[in-house]
Amino acid sequence: MASTLAEFIIDRAYSAVVSMDEQGLVTAWNPSAEATFGHKRDQVIGRPVAEVIVPERLRAAHVEGFRRFLASGEGRVLDRLLEMTALRADGTEFPVELTISALRDGAGWSFHAFMRDVSERKEAEREHDRLVAELHRALRGSERRFEAIVGSLGDAVTIRDREHRFLYANPAAIAHLGFSSWEELRDTTPAAIMEDFLVFAEDGREIRMADIPSVRILRGEPAEPLLIRTVNRHNGAQRWNLLKAAPLLDEDGEVEATIMIIEEVTERKRVELQGIFLAEASALLASSLDYEQTLRNVAELAVPEVADWCAVDLVDEDGDRVSVAVAHVDPARLDLAKELRSYEPERLDPRQGLGLVFRTGQSLLYPEIPDDLLVEGAVDERHLELLRAVGFRSALVVPVRLGDRILGALTLVSSDSGRVLDEFDRKLAEQVAARAAVAIENSRLYSQRSSIARTLQQSLLPERLPEIPGYELASVYLPAMEGSLVGGDFYDVWSVGDSWMMIIGDVTGKGVDAAAMTALVRHTMRTASEFLTSPAELLARVDATLKQRPSLSVCTALCLRLQDDRATIAVGGHPLPLYVTEQRVSAVGEHGPLLGAFAEVSWQDIAVELQAGGTLVAYTDGITDAVGGTGTRFGFERLCDALDGVGDRSAAEVIGRLSEALAKFQTGAHADDTAAIAIHRVAAAAAAEANASEADSHASNGQNHDRRLAGARHGQTN
Repeated sequence: MASTLAEFIIDRAYSAVVSMDEQGLVTAWNPSAEATFGHKRDQVIGRPVAEVIVPERLRAAHVEGFRRFLASGEGRVLDRLLEMTALRADGTEFPVELTISALRDGAGWSFHAFMRDVSERKEAEREHDRLVAELHRALRGSERRFEAIVGSLGDAVTIRDREHRFLYANPAAIAHLGFSSWEELRDTTPAAIMEDFLVFAEDGREIRMADIPSVRILRGEPAEPLLIRTVNRHNGAQRWNLLKAAPLLDEDGEVEATIMIIEEVTERKRVELQGIFLAEASALLASSLDYEQTLRNVAELAVPEVADWCAVDLVDEDGDRVSVAVAHVDPARLDLAKELRSYEPERLDPRQGLGLVFRTGQSLLYPEIPDDLLVEGAVDERHLELLRAVGFRSALVVPVRLGDRILGALTLVSSDSGRVLDEFDRKLAEQVAARAAVAIENSRLYSQRSSIARTLQQSLLPERLPEIPGYELASVYLPAMEGSLVGGDFYDVWSVGDSWMMIIGDVTGKGVDAAAMTALVRHTMRTASEFLTSPAELLARVDATLKQRPSLSVCTALCLRLQDDRATIAVGGHPLPLYVTEQRVSAVGEHGPLLGAFAEVSWQDIAVELQAGGTLVAYTDGITDAVGGTGTRFGFERLCDALDGVGDRSAAEVIGRLSEALAKFQTGAHADDTAAIAIHRVAAAAAAEANASEADSHASNGQNHDRRLAGARHGQTN
């Protein structure tokens, strides 16, 4: 049976196995050796090992050591894990881990080397189950040869019989399972061993003894490889193991025993999970400029993947702590955290814990938190009761820092899971904290820019619409979704002698350049209106001013002069205004060229009589270009439909109807600025004029009313 077991183990090893005789000639060369060294078996059998795999500069030492062993029977390199330099077929050198065993067979010696290419360790791990067929014939029939092969494997190997008793465990298995000798392991049942561990599948479900592949085989069930995560109940150590099992059959084909190979993949799995976690955390931190909500999301992501508890605290301008987030795998236990916070002093102790991290900017790792430490830190019995209820096993505090500035700290606590946090967790948490610091700073800068933009934008719009006798005025302004930039849409209303001027337009670009151009257009228009009464001439003056700028500066504009019941309109590249009455909605005015764009251009003044109850609506293309859920534009027809039937309504009601229709149609944030202004001819005032009963008094029934829509929508009525 020993030879059968040896063959079985060899078939599932992935080490390169090379055998040679006393003359140093290759006698066996398995497929893994072919893959590792690049030589085919038929190319090396019978050739000197030194010539095939030992670099030329090391061959003399190899031959001398081989000679000394044959003379004395003693070898310093035998049965030890070594790292040496080997030679590939293409002449390149690479490091290998190897173990060499020597066997005396009759009057002669044979030597067997088990090697792994550690320069390509991951690839070697994927080759773990390669067959080692070429060694079958040479090793058949020897208990000593079985022990030499299996005992040299780096992976843990165990064999158990149908009564679940261990028949064999190699040294790697004895050490992996936490025993000091084979006898100690042999006298312990597998069930007792499993009681020392918390065992979970990759998806987090608990693994029972019945789920172990070797146990499934003994029940006659198929057993695929099983990846498990274990936590030692005594020391909190966490491991990831890949379990592979196969049956050993007797002569009748019945399962006589099972053999299981335990491949530890902890490092590989932790690196994999680290990459996944960092990718998810980075995506969360980049998903929103609301950093407090984002940090809460990251804290929730950290449990239970990294720890059982996660807390995020920031430092305010006064140096005080601000709790942003606390997360636990069981939300019901968050009340514990809230009550514990009530015991914390207003000022943190700079000599320990969170206060020390805030002061030094260095991480603190507490692998083990004994009960006497909780007793020492407790304020009273209730405080100690709460600390014990949390179940502190291990804790980690890392700073959230940007350069030399400490913005806060990330605290991780291991409790229910029983595992100990280690240096790997510290490095992971520090990477998350570094990303969080960048997200916080980006949010701060964005908020600062947005505040500046709002202030500048408000300075470019009239603080309030004026009162015009016989008229009501109302307006709305909706900035684009990028709130940190000044928009290009603008409007203004001011008095000139016995008339009123109104302008609405849209400059190219965003930000500071757009603000400068808007200020230039408004200033030019207001100044020129002191001595020019024609809207067309005012547009011409703005056009000339824009052409004097060093770079191309263009804008659209609609200029209107309002006197008594007449509006004189000139349009430069801007949508025509709509005149709304009880009977219809129609565009008025005449299209003119864009300002600042063309030479030898002019604009026309068009006069419109404003009837009692009629409303003139001027708007920017942000309204007609608004996009709905199907990707269609709001368009001119929908705009007319929204205004149909409001001819006798107040200016505020007209703007309200338009805003409501736009809000229902549009999906998501505004892609462009949107502005509109309504000028409503009050019926009562018009009748008074017609009767000439109050020649010097025009009634105005509108009231000034600033509308700020949720910080994004700016509307004005008069």
